[in-house]
Amino acid sequence: MKISFYAVLLIIFLQSITIGQTLSKPYVAKVGTKFISDSEFLERYEFTPGFRRHIKQLDDSNKLEFLFTLIAEKLFALEAKSIGLDTTEVIRFSKKAFERIFVRDKLFQEEIRKKITITDDEITEATIKNNSKLYVKFLFSNDKEEIEQLYDFLKNGVEFDSILIESPEYDEQKEPIEVLFGQMDEFIEDSLYKLNVGQFTKPILTPDGWYIFKLVNKSQNLFITNDDKENAKKTVIRIVENRKLIQRQKEFYKEYFQNKKVDVDPKLFEILAQKISSIFENKRKNFSYKENQPTYLDAYDIIKLENEISYNNLVSPFIIFEQDPISFREFIRNLAFDGFNSKEYKINIIRASLDFYTKRFIEHEFFYREGLKRGYHKNPDVVSEVEKWLDNYLFQMFQNQIIDSIQVSDDEIKALYESQNKPKEFTTVVNIIEVLTDDLNIVDTVLNEIKRGTDIRLLAARYSIREFTKGRNGEFGRFPVTSFGEIGKIAEKMQVGEIYGPLKVPEGYSIFKLIEKDTAYVEKPKPFEQVKEQYRQELAFEKSRLKLNELTYNLALKYNIELNIQELDKIKVTRLPSFGIRNLGFGGKITAVPILAPNFEWAYRWIQTQNKKILP
Repeated sequence: MKISFYAVLLIIFLQSITIGQTLSKPYVAKVGTKFISDSEFLERYEFTPGFRRHIKQLDDSNKLEFLFTLIAEKLFALEAKSIGLDTTEVIRFSKKAFERIFVRDKLFQEEIRKKITITDDEITEATIKNNSKLYVKFLFSNDKEEIEQLYDFLKNGVEFDSILIESPEYDEQKEPIEVLFGQMDEFIEDSLYKLNVGQFTKPILTPDGWYIFKLVNKSQNLFITNDDKENAKKTVIRIVENRKLIQRQKEFYKEYFQNKKVDVDPKLFEILAQKISSIFENKRKNFSYKENQPTYLDAYDIIKLENEISYNNLVSPFIIFEQDPISFREFIRNLAFDGFNSKEYKINIIRASLDFYTKRFIEHEFFYREGLKRGYHKNPDVVSEVEKWLDNYLFQMFQNQIIDSIQVSDDEIKALYESQNKPKEFTTVVNIIEVLTDDLNIVDTVLNEIKRGTDIRLLAARYSIREFTKGRNGEFGRFPVTSFGEIGKIAEKMQVGEIYGPLKVPEGYSIFKLIEKDTAYVEKPKPFEQVKEQYRQELAFEKSRLKLNELTYNLALKYNIELNIQELDKIKVTRLPSFGIRNLGFGGKITAVPILAPNFEWAYRWIQTQNKKILP
């Protein structure tokens, strides 16, 4: 296995500066006034995609490269604050939005999670159920009288299958349906596990309608290895715990919302519904969307909304709490922050979606305000989470400002074209299969499917929203690694067959597999007008890369980085690529950690100039 010169340099650096150092605090780096704790490093390392994490010999260099990537984020966040970006309206709003999330989550931990108990008897009972696999058939009806009549037939000796064969649901039950512990509502599940083979339940009411289940067969789950037994035990505990959480949450809702009432301005609600319907209709008619692909409300849409709605309406109370009502503007901005979306643009669908979101927002706002009363916004864990996510936002905001400031003139493009107006030799050309999505649920689905061995082409055909790869199952076609920004940069370091992702890109999240790599590729020149924009992007990307590396290096000098390599060396990491989604208390989800693309090139120069500068 070849290791890059930089990886070797990092390993040498790591080995040389670890000798003879003593630890005083459990953190891996100090960046100005900020500390990167060992816990933050480990959490973010484990939930951020990386190269060749499966190779044990690369643990040290992988950890150090990721540490420099984290340091770059902190440097940009510090500089963003120093130039006042943290005082901008968008950052003030983002800080409050993150505070809402983590204060609410803290309330969930205190009022829901900490107030459930699981007994040994419950675990034993659940384990017995988990050891069995049930096979059932069912009869269904929306009509109570009909299902009771069917039940009478069964009690009077009519064969279950003779009724089922005449029923609409027969086609999906030619083979009995397999039921595993935890798959069904607990009440239904209890009824099934009490049956003997050949018995049937009484009619059971569910949100879908009425069911009668018959137990056709039962088998035992065999957990032979210690790993199998341990995983089964974890599954049982997780299912029991989740059911307890749901029950406790229902109790808390009943207690907390007993006398709560809040009004919403109906006139402003209708204005918003009409505006969103119009925006989504325009998007779906002018851009290519798959049938079940949602349309999201983005930052540009918010600017459009705020420009079209009168100032008086924007500052008017929309959600009318007794104290501190939520203004129309604040509510609209939260829509985009929370990822409001719809697969339809018709006004009745938008009204229904907006009504659902508004009710959920009100619930979450009540929980946030309850958390504030309890002082959870001052809790160290909450403060740390808010700071971590806000640092990432400041980093992105400042980085985007730098990138947006890059100018590429037509003369520069022409000069580049003329210098390459001959058979063009690329150092490396690659081809990838990509799944691009802006939906975290799809990211999770795709990663799970890849683990199961599903062909990424099939997943790309089903889920990818990249326009120019449609019709070819997510395949890009050969392109130089200087193209497509971070995607090309990362693909250059991959081996054919490797999969990387998710990578945060402007359009959402990219998961891709390298299928071709050619280091001796020659391309004939194309007409100037045909490649002008491609050259513009390449020049802009290269200028951005150089400028950001130079800036990061200078910021590293300005903010006096100190590394605690002995602490870094103690941290044990796994070698399995992982990506996590964090389910938030009382609903909602975010990525487990802020996602970062690899960013350590600037450290070449810093390593050479620091003369092993670390904590004493």
